[in-house]
Amino acid sequence: MDEPSCFSKRFTEEWLFRATLRNSLRAWVASQRSSWLRVPQVLRADHRELRIDYEFLDGWHPLHTVLRDRAFAGLTEAELTRTFWTVGAALEELHRRTHRIHGDFDFDNILVKRGEERVAFVDFTPPTYSAFRRYNQENPYRDIATFVIFVRAKYPPQLLYLAFRPLLPELARSFMSGYFRDAPAEYDRCMLERHMNELLRNTYLGKTFSARYLRRSRLFRTDDLAPES
Repeated sequence: MDEPSCFSKRFTEEWLFRATLRNSLRAWVASQRSSWLRVPQVLRADHRELRIDYEFLDGWHPLHTVLRDRAFAGLTEAELTRTFWTVGAALEELHRRTHRIHGDFDFDNILVKRGEERVAFVDFTPPTYSAFRRYNQENPYRDIATFVIFVRAKYPPQLLYLAFRPLLPELARSFMSGYFRDAPAEYDRCMLERHMNELLRNTYLGKTFSARYLRRSRLFRTDDLAPES
């Protein structure tokens, strides 16, 4: 019997290997009870080689392939809105079921596939700018703020014009509506702004040209992100 397709990730430090394995397994268990979240299954973990083999999700692509395409990769507005709502709903379930955050909720680590009802989260390794081992026990707003910043500002200079597409604020709001679908009154704008500012001040995000430029624009406003009741 053929073994399932997989991709492998190797680590240089044992604590990174153990943290990633623990977080990956916890997230996969959470995804088994979720209507919106998919997580690649851990197929093998080699403690000697510090290597994890994951299920390969054929046909799934990072969300950046949609956001960095001028026409949103051909998705309709309804498909886009539903996708971003689903990202929010899946993230809330990850937080609630694991009591952990992703920690590097970049659109590179969110996979989508047209026609699917779920989105997939990958790469539960502590990010390079994390200076401590308990990073994934941070406030859930860290993940929320990271995603909002990436949707609105993570574009290379030659694609910066894409950040000004009028649909982006609506997609960010759809994400918030998915996350707070059961309790929109719990949305805390001040908490979101605090974590956005911390990310822009203390990580590489604040050093990028796009973030420095766009932060002075109206694109970093948060008054239009309140989830729909």
